[in-house]
Amino acid sequence: MRSHRYQAFVLLLVGYEWLISGLDKVLAHNFAQGLAGQLAAAEHGLPYGFYASLLSHVFVPHAQLFAWLVMAGECASGVLLLALGAIAWFRPLSPVQKAIAVVTLAVASFMVMNFFFFQGGSYFLNPSDPYNEGIPVDFVLFWIQIGTMIALLREKSNEEVIQPSLSSVDTSERFHRTHGGMSK
Repeated sequence: MRSHRYQAFVLLLVGYEWLISGLDKVLAHNFAQGLAGQLAAAEHGLPYGFYASLLSHVFVPHAQLFAWLVMAGECASGVLLLALGAIAWFRPLSPVQKAIAVVTLAVASFMVMNFFFFQGGSYFLNPSDPYNEGIPVDFVLFWIQIGTMIALLREKSNEEVIQPSLSSVDTSERFHRTHGGMSK
């Protein structure tokens, strides 16, 4: 299996998760109205004090705006990642498509870490809650997205591989290579 197929699989899987999550919120019809109450209820008892402060001072007062941003961000991330995953299934992504994927994954990573902090997720041992998952799915999804971003950024296209090899050749030798050894 070609490496772009592995990338495609991850992009399709992550894109599907974001699209379904966004559509759930859009189709619920009460997400935007109910977010302020959910955020206010989560403020108390969060293990991350800095995030509780963000909730009370930034997110709760502007919950309506953030609700629409979340719905738009999740749906857009899902559609873009699914489209890029479909393209990557058949051929490697172009540099522009990789850049779009990296930006989309960065936005999605920001969103998923917000959800992780909002839910008070644990990233290490937590024997006080043995009935909960070991590591929250949001935390795992964050690292899958970050790993995919790094893989996309590290990949070199054919042009990038050829350029360094030509730049190490002196100018006269490069002229002879590109013009068939003929001089003026």
